[in-house]
Amino acid sequence: MTIVGDVEIPTLSEDAIRAAAREVVQLSVPHLAPGGKTLAYILPQSARIGHFGLETQIISTLFEDEYDRILIFTDKMSWPGTNPWIRQCASSKFRFIEVDNFDVLLLGTKDAGFHRIGSLDCLFASPRAIFIRFYRHILAGGAVKYLELPEEAESIARETLSRRGIDPDAPFVFFHNRTLSYVPTMTYHAYRTAVVETYQPAIRRLIEAGYRVIRIGEPGLDTMGFPPDAYVNIPDWEDVDRAVDLFVLARNAFGLAQNSGPIWVAGAFGRPVLRTNAPFEHMNMPYNDDLTLFKHYHVAGSAEPMAYRQILDAGIPAILFSEKIAEAGYEVRDNTPDELLAATEELLTRMAGTWQRDVEADSAFRALGADYEARIAADPAMQASNFAFYGYAHPFGSLARVTLETQPGFLD
Repeated sequence: MTIVGDVEIPTLSEDAIRAAAREVVQLSVPHLAPGGKTLAYILPQSARIGHFGLETQIISTLFEDEYDRILIFTDKMSWPGTNPWIRQCASSKFRFIEVDNFDVLLLGTKDAGFHRIGSLDCLFASPRAIFIRFYRHILAGGAVKYLELPEEAESIARETLSRRGIDPDAPFVFFHNRTLSYVPTMTYHAYRTAVVETYQPAIRRLIEAGYRVIRIGEPGLDTMGFPPDAYVNIPDWEDVDRAVDLFVLARNAFGLAQNSGPIWVAGAFGRPVLRTNAPFEHMNMPYNDDLTLFKHYHVAGSAEPMAYRQILDAGIPAILFSEKIAEAGYEVRDNTPDELLAATEELLTRMAGTWQRDVEADSAFRALGADYEARIAADPAMQASNFAFYGYAHPFGSLARVTLETQPGFLD
């Protein structure tokens, strides 16, 4: 087994790789652009909305202007959790090809680069490699292409919301929170979950500010007692078309969410997000200039949270599994209700146009990240595993001010 991104991936034999590559070519032939260039890309984690949305946006940004047709190979759209509407959020150049050959999907975890056969270019690249390519494109000043909500999905969503007494044109905030109940087998992601009730004061503040809060994600989290017209639980509705989720992610005023898949889809639509309970991970680069509130990292058993320099010196951003973090002697703790409320207040000032960036804090935060990236970029093991990039080393996004208010020495 090898690790790609945050997932354990079986190893393919050379014969299996060649057979899978041949199948990709054979399946591509009927879809080649007549007289033009075609790109084939494998997107193996289409059941995870963050990957499906972000990777589609990335391929559009990097390659749409270069190719006449783009073929995206995915798992079956019938897999639980898959949102098939994402296929229609890209341009008409895109064709999505569903496959049930696991070896073909595994090719989407291999970094073998481009292979040209006539007018067909097959790009075999892991998600991590393609994320880095996208971020470096942005850092070089390249333009970003955003997803667009298809008219049919918008119409379905508007009708569904209106039928339930919700004005789709009234300002709303999307909310997403992930608990271990969503996928109980994914305990290695425990450090990325949070308790939904801690968001209660922040949600109440948003409602007081005139926003409806619409929650997407896992069912069964309607535990906070808000009026159903003010706090809307889409996951608890029966037989809801997944078009509603995409409408919520594409048409919100902004998002209040933890660091999980939906923030990337909202970002792919160009929407701002308050990223809360965020871990320090290499592939996070808030290129839409989002505000981020990070989780607290502690030496196991310690009451005092670690300073940022300590976190980086310990190499924690490269540790992606809960049990590995524990084995290294560290704990990750959630944001408190008061912190979530303070960060929400800060985002409201941004939306009102009265917020001013803390240039000194942002510069200090990025300088520490840049030092860390310089170290990992010189590490052959980090290079080989596509870990030699650190998104928070670069000039996008801001650190929520409550971090420095509650931990004044965080950036020392």
